[in-house]
Amino acid sequence: MKGEKAAKIKVAFLLMMATSFVLGFLYGIEERIYLFRLKNIDVVPNNVLIEREAANWTGRAARFWPLLFTSFSSWKSDIEARYPVSVSVKVNGWGKITIEWIHLQPSFIVKWHGIRWFITYNGMAWSEKNPLWESINADVRGMLTLKWDDSMPPLVPNESDLLGVRQSIFPVKSIVEFVEAVRNTPWVQSLNDIKLMRVAGELMVMITVASMGKDVNILLEFSKITWTNLSPALEAIVKSTDANRIFLDATYKDKIVIKTK
Repeated sequence: MKGEKAAKIKVAFLLMMATSFVLGFLYGIEERIYLFRLKNIDVVPNNVLIEREAANWTGRAARFWPLLFTSFSSWKSDIEARYPVSVSVKVNGWGKITIEWIHLQPSFIVKWHGIRWFITYNGMAWSEKNPLWESINADVRGMLTLKWDDSMPPLVPNESDLLGVRQSIFPVKSIVEFVEAVRNTPWVQSLNDIKLMRVAGELMVMITVASMGKDVNILLEFSKITWTNLSPALEAIVKSTDANRIFLDATYKDKIVIKTK
């Protein structure tokens, strides 16, 4: 028994010595030739904010660059929660890292409480005050801007935080279907304005369209089917009205109320 115990102690001691030797050897090499030092990091495309964030992240593993990959997932999650971007990383040689990023592409602009919010197809939202978004000057000309009425529930949680990226309650799929239905209506020349609101607890939409040389404001239930069903009656009213500006309240079950200006 004593012999076996002594043998185990000897083996453990030898392993410890061997490990110390290997670590000491690697440390000596590192101190002389910087074998595991981070040699270079590129950010593509160039951006001051992303470069600053990358420097903070890589600085923790500057002496042993492979450690970067143990923290990349959490760093990526943090960056994408603060900026409207998608980031990735790749190795371009020993100790050489490239961080690539692209900004999220909004599908809609939503104006809420005087601030423009950009919404992606999957509902992610950020405000025009986001520092990265301000720095890239993305071209959003021609993108449809919708209004989010005060009668609606909060578009995003924690409205006072104008800097982060978060999931909105914006009904992207329904909006896409509704907007396409309106724009594809033969008697509608253009869709100029759209506002979502709640009336007596029901989700409604106010749209402004150009039709037959007239400005037509229509209030109706927010539904592609409702628009499709009411379209023939709305067209008939617009055709028969001489006024250049028309307001149509189509929220009633059995009638459409007409107001002209």
